[in-house]
Amino acid sequence: MIKRFRKISTKLFVLTSLFLTVFLTLLMIVQSSFFESYYERKKINELKNGLETFKETYYKGPEDVDRLTERFSEFEKRNSATVAISQVRDGLLLLNTQSRMTIIQMVDKNGEAIQRETRQQIVTPGPDNGLKTVMAARSKWQNDSGLVRRVLDLGETVTFVDRNSGGSSNTIAAVTALGSDRASEYALIAVSSLQPVGEAAGIVKDFYVYFLLLAIALLVLLTFAFSRIISRPLVKLNEAAERMSKLDFTAKCDDESRDEIGSLGGTLNFLSQNLNDTLGQLNSANEKLKADIENEKRLERLRREFVASVSHELKTPISLIGGYAEGLRDDIVQGERRHEYLDVIVEETERMASIVKDMLDLSQLEAGKYILRKEPFRIGALAGSLADKMFVEPKKRIVCEVELEDAGAVVFGDEFRIGQVLTNLIGNAIKHVPEDGKIRIGTEEGPGSGVPGSHGTVRIEVYNDGAPIPDADLPYIWDTFYTVDKSGSRELGSGSGIGLAIVKQILTLHGSEFGVRNEEGGVLFYFMLPLAEE
Repeated sequence: MIKRFRKISTKLFVLTSLFLTVFLTLLMIVQSSFFESYYERKKINELKNGLETFKETYYKGPEDVDRLTERFSEFEKRNSATVAISQVRDGLLLLNTQSRMTIIQMVDKNGEAIQRETRQQIVTPGPDNGLKTVMAARSKWQNDSGLVRRVLDLGETVTFVDRNSGGSSNTIAAVTALGSDRASEYALIAVSSLQPVGEAAGIVKDFYVYFLLLAIALLVLLTFAFSRIISRPLVKLNEAAERMSKLDFTAKCDDESRDEIGSLGGTLNFLSQNLNDTLGQLNSANEKLKADIENEKRLERLRREFVASVSHELKTPISLIGGYAEGLRDDIVQGERRHEYLDVIVEETERMASIVKDMLDLSQLEAGKYILRKEPFRIGALAGSLADKMFVEPKKRIVCEVELEDAGAVVFGDEFRIGQVLTNLIGNAIKHVPEDGKIRIGTEEGPGSGVPGSHGTVRIEVYNDGAPIPDADLPYIWDTFYTVDKSGSRELGSGSGIGLAIVKQILTLHGSEFGVRNEEGGVLFYFMLPLAEE
């Protein structure tokens, strides 16, 4: 139950119902308690204001009896009152009756007419209810010296309630002086009855009980509907926000309404989209960072392997050179054997120089400091010449095939660096081809590559028989210091993991397309160069 009360719809329903119920109850209590007194004050004020207005009209100018009678009648109808002019000391009273006759009466203290004079006839003296109420009010006023002084001396208009007016219902009276100066002898008296509202008020109280029950029933229904209308979009907004908190940004809020809730829904949608985009960017950046970290770890591992490999490569020739040099110094060998020692020293020195040269070349290419010297040259002649040099005295029984589709094809590039590429690829093929294996070097013309100034391309291929490269290693063989077989049984490039990295840098500078793939029985390396303009 407590959990249900926490819902905004329940809170709206309870609070709104409670507020309106209290409001209706207070309204009923106030009306029941103060209705009679309010009615009495309102009647007194209306009679007082009406009498003062009548007094001002009376002073505007002299009028005949018929006109005065008409004004008396208008006042009585408008205010439901009886009005009279009284001479305080002599008891002379000017009264307008319901027959609209203007009469002058001499009356006694009981309100009985002693004499009536009209302009046309004499009326038989007798009791008059209007006269009695006026006389009763005048008597009560005259018996109160304070009220008399306020009216005749101070010129005020006084009001009072007569609750015993000859046995009839309660009456209210208003008295004001009739005269332009103070100490006037005439007073204008207006008397009106107070309708008995006590019984009506009791009926209203009983009616309010039924009205309150019906109002509460309707109130419950309307408040329930109101709370549902207000809370439904808020509940949907909360559901969308909860999904966003769980990083689910597919939730959308209803933003069609033109109120604050619709505006909030639009803002949440905008926030959700921004968070989704930002999260996607963060995920992409995170994945890239992970890849960079993994790549950095891999490069660090390769550097360590490179240091070990270079140390090994340099340690052997240095040891050989040192040993053979000591033998020559100590004259251990003579004659032809001395020349053999010198040949070993020269060979190992050249090998160390080659390793150092490859390292310097790679460093220069990676730094982007090398400027290509491009010019037209015959790719077939270059490939054939390098093949002849590298297969003069092969250390393995190898079959070398050179297949040139167009031996005279002229390409555009840096001939020295392209020769370095072919040397590294052919040397890599010789290193990994098995005994009695085959190496194939070929060229093939292809369509234009889109390189400015070219009319086509030439594809250069170097194939060797042997074990395929694992698919997992194919994307990395162009990296510096990479070695497929960590035991040293199969190394790529010149033996230190540098050769193919140099190939990649040179071909990248040329803007050339290049790659490697496993074929049935071997591995194929290829690259493309643009044909030179004729």
